Amino acid sequence: MASPLDYLMGLGETGATLGTGAISGLLGMPYGLYKGVTSGKYGTPQGVKIAEQEAANFMARNTYQPRTAQGQENLQQLAGLLESSKLPPVIPEAALLGQIPRQAYAAQAERAGMAAERALEPVVQRTMQRGGLPAQLMQDLTQGSRSQVYRPSTPLKVDPTVGKRFEREFMGGLAEKTPLNIEDYQGASVMLMPWDSSSRNYKITSISDELLPQPIITHGGQDYARDLSHIEQGIAGASGLDIAKRIRDRDAIARMENINAGGTGEILHLPVTMGAGAENFSVMPVEGLLQIADLAKLPKSIIKEFDDSVRNFKIAKGVGADRKVTQPFKNFKGIMSEEGRVQMYSGEGIDSTAGELRKAITDRFYMKGNQERFGFNAEDLQNAIIDPSLLGVPKGYVGNTAILTTPEGMHLRPSMNRTYNTDFTGQYQGTFGQSVPAEVLFPRLFPQLEQEFAGKSGSIRNMALGALEKRKEGVSEMIDQQVIDNYYKYLADQRAKGLLE
Repeated sequence: MASPLDYLMGLGETGATLGTGAISGLLGMPYGLYKGVTSGKYGTPQGVKIAEQEAANFMARNTYQPRTAQGQENLQQLAGLLESSKLPPVIPEAALLGQIPRQAYAAQAERAGMAAERALEPVVQRTMQRGGLPAQLMQDLTQGSRSQVYRPSTPLKVDPTVGKRFEREFMGGLAEKTPLNIEDYQGASVMLMPWDSSSRNYKITSISDELLPQPIITHGGQDYARDLSHIEQGIAGASGLDIAKRIRDRDAIARMENINAGGTGEILHLPVTMGAGAENFSVMPVEGLLQIADLAKLPKSIIKEFDDSVRNFKIAKGVGADRKVTQPFKNFKGIMSEEGRVQMYSGEGIDSTAGELRKAITDRFYMKGNQERFGFNAEDLQNAIIDPSLLGVPKGYVGNTAILTTPEGMHLRPSMNRTYNTDFTGQYQGTFGQSVPAEVLFPRLFPQLEQEFAGKSGSIRNMALGALEKRKEGVSEMIDQQVIDNYYKYLADQRAKGLLE
């Protein structure tokens, strides 16, 4: 038989059925006080603090609006249960909490203090002794809505809340997306630039229903060029110094090839989506994961096991006889040590870069067993960081952003970016309005590369993309009528299939 919370929290209706701000406010204070009473710290300042934090967390997590008829019906049933359980009268001001801004929740809980905690205790005890639906509801509220919970989700049994349990807000500071017409750049050359799909200027405040002590501010992504201050300074992107030099050199070679072919000397750089997890090189995922680890308060033995898994992490490079496997993180100091956290930014003492260490740590955190131990879902953190315009876009797609470099060339500058130390110049041009496979804009070059890699094991498309992303010569294509026609033919085909509006 289903429990009340099965109806209230199951099948993706968690937020919907726990209601509006008014209902979450109504429930939040009794819930927090109940947690304080049952924490073993009742009657102490620590108990009050537990109640305060739990009430604030509950209300922050559950300020939603029901979207379905079932959710609205459940909400009405919940209101009836509250009336029958006589919880609201314990704290007369609880009914007003839904109107109080979130930052005031803690103050409200503090004012209630030990007196409200003691007032609730007999009600809690009587409700639990009587049993029945109100007692079941109270017990489920304590267990079923607790934070830092890993939720199993498989292709055959999907939990629709996984990947959606995060809160973020856009902070502004980006230019409006400018519609771009490919025909306006006839005579320039297009070339690919690998770019992760993270966002910029979003403040992430919670992951897997857990409020983060320090919000994560996203600072990368294809919108780096769209930042108003970067447009003013002519900054297109950022990377490590060695990679930035390669980007500059590729730009210069492509420009020379374009001019020799009678072009304008302009290069239209198209950031191309990378494989899943490319954003893990940046500091954004580990900043969230370390806070999750701090909140989990796991035993030292579990942390040591995790740290050892990072130290034993293997990196393979090359293929065939040239393949080498290394363990570059043997001297990692651990996720809970100050030295280890410095290593994640500096790379000091390890046989690789800080970015590769961050990738290894994120890889270990994302293992299903560790998600369960630390109490989160990787999909929640991933989707919180990803640019909404690129969520679900596969590898090897372009069109979300375009950046122009002129015949004057690309220049490098020291960067203020928290992940990368070098900015490279260019000017944001706009967006095609949709993401398209990269090969659509390389109708001559891409088939040549596919033919070059024919017969080799692995994905021929990925090999061709890799060549376009990394080679220094012959990797740009001049925009002419063939390129323009191929692009619009692709759009027409997609519309005919009902895949584009």
